[in-house]
Amino acid sequence: MVAAVRKSTAGRSHAERRREAETAILQAALRIISKRGMDQLTLAEAGEAAGYSRALPAHYFGSREALLTAVAEHVVEAYRTRLRAGDRAEAPRGLEGVLAGVAFYVDDSRKSATRLRGFYEVLNAGLRRPAIAPAVARLNRDSVDSFARSIRAALDMGEVRPDLDPDTEAVLVLAALRGLMTQWLLAPEQIDIERSRDALVAGFRRSWTGA
Repeated sequence: MVAAVRKSTAGRSHAERRREAETAILQAALRIISKRGMDQLTLAEAGEAAGYSRALPAHYFGSREALLTAVAEHVVEAYRTRLRAGDRAEAPRGLEGVLAGVAFYVDDSRKSATRLRGFYEVLNAGLRRPAIAPAVARLNRDSVDSFARSIRAALDMGEVRPDLDPDTEAVLVLAALRGLMTQWLLAPEQIDIERSRDALVAGFRRSWTGA
């Protein structure tokens, strides 16, 4: 069994080993960012925290700014993957689908406070670092588009008020969710997150249906 594992490891291509190392470095960098912020991250520390040499991040990414940009892209892709997992084929559509998406956002975000802190550090860095801004803008657009599609489906099915603008409502949904999760992240002991999630879902239902 051990021999088989060693053979499998040794048989990986250079590209596979590099992808594995890059992913480990990006994840380690995100953990560091979540604890101390982007300004405190160094290439050497990211390599060491990932279990590789201190010089490897510089070899792979070239510069600290390039590593930070790669971290932002990593966060965006990880979010997309989780979003696709939450948007399963068997998930409800229309009004119930978008409300399920609201609940999923809260439940997924609170699974890891470390990941959530890193996520918000990346969002905030989009305001200060031009190289990261496109990744953050793409993340925002993907999030809004996902909610807008669900709201538009509810509109087409006649489940919500006909005067709703799906794009505007989607922006408001994302703003409410990020505001809630920011408060929870800063003071989790003061926020009943499940009750807040349910109240948010109920509030959107009332607003969109007029009931």
